[in-house]
Amino acid sequence: MRKGLLLLVFLCTAFIKVATAAEMDHLLQQQSQFSAQITKIEASSGEEALFIEDVLRRKNGVLRESIANLVTTAPDSEGLKTLIPAQATMLQALIVHADKQSEQLFKEARNASGAEKAEFQFLAQQRISSIDIYYTELATTFTWAKTLNLKLDDSGFKQDLQQRSQILYDIVIYIDSRKKALDERMTYTTEADKPDLETQVVALAQLQRFLLASMNNTVTLMSDFGLDVTDYKQTLFAMTGDINADVLDVNVAMGLFSQWLDSFKDWAFDNSPSLLVKLLVFLAILWVTRILSKIIANLVKKSVSHSKMDFSVLMQDFFISIVSKAVTFIGLLIALSQVGINLGPLLTGFGVAGVIIGFALQDTLSNFASGLMILIYRPFDVKDLVQVAGIQGTVSHMSLVSTTVRTLDNQTLVIPNNKIWGDVINNMTSERVRRVDMVFGIGYDDDFDFAKQIAIKVLENHDRVLKHPEMNVRVHTLNESSVDLIVRPWVRTDDYWDVYWDVTEEMKRQFDANGITIPFPQRDVHIYQTEQA
Repeated sequence: MRKGLLLLVFLCTAFIKVATAAEMDHLLQQQSQFSAQITKIEASSGEEALFIEDVLRRKNGVLRESIANLVTTAPDSEGLKTLIPAQATMLQALIVHADKQSEQLFKEARNASGAEKAEFQFLAQQRISSIDIYYTELATTFTWAKTLNLKLDDSGFKQDLQQRSQILYDIVIYIDSRKKALDERMTYTTEADKPDLETQVVALAQLQRFLLASMNNTVTLMSDFGLDVTDYKQTLFAMTGDINADVLDVNVAMGLFSQWLDSFKDWAFDNSPSLLVKLLVFLAILWVTRILSKIIANLVKKSVSHSKMDFSVLMQDFFISIVSKAVTFIGLLIALSQVGINLGPLLTGFGVAGVIIGFALQDTLSNFASGLMILIYRPFDVKDLVQVAGIQGTVSHMSLVSTTVRTLDNQTLVIPNNKIWGDVINNMTSERVRRVDMVFGIGYDDDFDFAKQIAIKVLENHDRVLKHPEMNVRVHTLNESSVDLIVRPWVRTDDYWDVYWDVTEEMKRQFDANGITIPFPQRDVHIYQTEQA
């Protein structure tokens, strides 16, 4: 039985090897045919060349999927040592051919006009897209070779990546300068010429976006191969404004800061003769802004404090603070623009800083959101007696991130808003009238009707106990050691503790004067004595 199993395993293994060998022969045949197609593509032109190349690219994609599978499942296969170098050679030839074609198409686009120019530009963009695909596949091929310890020289590939990124960089910068020149020309051209200029600007912007996407792909490949891409990433960020992980790179961030510092130095040098005047204008705008913010804050305060608005004190303070700070911020931006600072990069920097700070201060943002919810739903207001987050006290003031509570023993506690909004909020002074709940125990031998009359008389004699709603004095519980009376008068909220303490004291005094006992906890113990046998 054991010999039969071993024979079966041997036969299965042999069959798998035969199948793998047959598959490898088929792949090698395909690769040989594809490599031969390169000469045919270079000898053809026009639609014929594009058709042959498209078929080759599609079929080669299927071949590469098989190679990727073999790299994972059968890395020791001898055929891979032939397939992978052949793939690298073929892709390099395709890149050279596509580069020549794209260069020719761009040249023809520059010399053409109208619809013909747009057609040539579209074909050139297609060629660039195919080049990006070839570069990505070639990078994957070198990765396969590294995985299988095959010696493939990738130094030329790295040089090509650097050269391609530099060319794309130069073209993108040139297009950007052309766009700025057209934008400047738009300011003084006639209305009849503006549509043509706008069409040119749109076409340049579209081409620039396409080239930036290709440049981003090339820069990503360079980064994977350990090449320096700091300058290119700075350009990509400056022109696209896309916020990604590259912004957090130290070199990129330092480069952006260096560019900003250089532009600031150039600005200071060019404007040094009028710098003092601009500084005075800057300070004057800030001074006017400060006065204006106070005036507007007072107007907003009068508006939101109007009885018809029905805003809480916290909401009023929030509106006043926001309006004052908004006026100050706008004034600061106006002052900066008057001294010649370009607000575009500055606002972009604020956006980047906001994202980074947002990630670092997630808890603070949670407090901010909770503060907004408290302001909107108004569970409490300033000077309300509340119990929040296990703390009892009076609300002193509130910001968007925290609430300050002063406890009854005059301690000041600052509580994060998310702890308040995420817990039960007990507002003890939101209603004008409150009920004071008290319980008094008397002995079982005492007359509870007489005790009730004493309690009612004590409440009637207190000037702060309200007549309506009516008080409630009842026998509540027959406890183990006492008969409990509930005494529940209604009072104004501000008089709650005064009534509580006064009634408690007077009840003790009247019970003692009228012989009503307040018993201690007691238990009857019965002892039985039995005779000894």
